[in-house]
Formats: sequence, structure tokens, C-alpha cells
Amino acid sequence: MMLKLCVAALCLLPCAGQPMGGGGMQMSAEEEEMMEAMGIKGEPMGRKNQKPQAELLKDDMKYIRCNVCRAMVDQALPKATELLEKRFKFQKRHKHQTVEFDGEGAVQEYVEKMCNPLKPEGDWITRIDLKQEGDKLSLAWQPDFGKCQKECRTIEATCEDVLDKADTEFTEILYNSVKHGVDLATVQRYICNRAAGVCKKKVPKLGTRKEDERFEIMTDSEKQMQDMQSNLKESGMSGTMYKREDLAGMMDKFSDLEAMAGDPESGLPEEGEEGAEGEEGEEDVQAAPKEEL
Repeated sequence: MMLKLCVAALCLLPCAGQPMGGGGMQMSAEEEEMMEAMGIKGEPMGRKNQKPQAELLKDDMKYIRCNVCRAMVDQALPKATELLEKRFKFQKRHKHQTVEFDGEGAVQEYVEKMCNPLKPEGDWITRIDLKQEGDKLSLAWQPDFGKCQKECRTIEATCEDVLDKADTEFTEILYNSVKHGVDLATVQRYICNRAAGVCKKKVPKLGTRKEDERFEIMTDSEKQMQDMQSNLKESGMSGTMYKREDLAGMMDKFSDLEAMAGDPESGLPEEGEEGAEGEEGEEDVQAAPKEEL
């Protein structure tokens, strides 16, 4: 019976790197318990993040709002240019033709995702380390992606705050700036000084920070796993996916159980013998009292 459960559970698991299709089956609580009993403790993917998010460093936000806004424009303007350039070039060549391009909608969709560090549009946030330089808190760009912890979540919240303040003007300014070829510095002033208003006032001087979190680099496999999880959520699928080494461990343990089942000395019943042994056992139990009588 245990062997059959193992087979059923493994059939529900997709291979590493292959997303589940269709309805996106999930493992039941019993099956997950069974995996733990087998020594499999890999972290499931393709679900909502079950780990609590890191707390924000709220005291840092007022020191970085302006710089975060400028960084957002620095990221968004090239992307908006990429999305809109083809549209504007086509319109110049075909002035008398009416062709529908949802360019502004595509820019808006990108902007709505750019503050989420778990999505490709927002993974720029995970490359920033907050560093105190005298009485200023600077955005120190790193060559590698980092794990999203307190500072990352603080930048994420600051990014969302900028979008809330700028509202639809963020996308509108990007659209018109690409259309008229406005330079980056001017776009930053339009959005950060006027629309969001986060760079109008002088940034206050920084005293002693309560916490300076260490930047922890994310490995290539961790980044790949995060992107895969994001793609699953984006497509509306869910499922339980384990790391390649965890799957290998499952198969090893499954092979051991299979070998034991075929070994007469292991004590495990072979295929088709379970029912027969159970019947013989019942006959022995029932026969004993009769002999005593």
C-alpha cells in the first residue's frame, strides 16, 4: 500500500523546470506529509509565497524616495521606448492609415509590475543595496541579483508609493516623452518633481541608521526558480515543484522501497501477496480458539 502511495505521489510531481499544465494539481496534506516522512524537504514552488515577507525599514523611506523615483524612470524610459518606438515609426510612414497599437496600454502594464521584485519587470530592485554615505542614504547598484529581504522590501514599498503619488501621469509622461524624444533628466524632473512630488523638497540629513542589512547574493539556480514561480503565477497555474536534487532523492528512496518489496527477506509483501497473507492470518486467529475448545 505504501508503495502504491509513493507511486501516486510521484506521478503528481512535475519534473524540475517543467511547469504543470491543465488544472495545475496540488499535493494534498497527506501526500506532503508522506514526502516529509521520506526525507524530502524541498521548498514547493508554483504557489503563493508561504514565507512571511520581511519587515520594512520604514525610517529609511523618506531618505530614498527621490532617488528611487529617478531609478524607476531610468528603468522605465528605455522599456517604454522599446514598446512605443515601432508604433511611432509606423505612423510616420503611414500617416493616412488607421492602425491600432495599444502602446500606452503595454507601457501601463509594465509600469504596474515594475515595483514587484519577484517579477522580471521589477527584479532591478533586488540589485540595490542601501548604503549610508555621510548624512545621505544612497542606492548602491550591485552586479548581481540579491535576495529580497528588508531593504529590498523597503525599496519596493517606496516604488509603490511613488506610483500612487504620480498616478496615471507616470505612464502619460513616459508615452509623450518617447513620442517627442525627451531626454532622461527632463523626464525624471517631470515625473519625480511634478507628478509624484518626491523630489521637490530637499532630502533630510541622515543620522545613524537603526539597521544596515547585508546584501546577500542570489544564486543562478535561486533566480531561475524565482522566475519560474513568477511565470506559473502569471499564467494562472499552480502546483508543487521541487528542486532537481530533491526529485533525485525521491526516486532513490522509491527505488529502495521497490527493491525491498521484491526481496523475500525484507518482510515486505510482493505484488499480489498482501490479500493472501491477510486471509491466512485471519484463518489462524479464528482457528486458535476452536482448538482450545
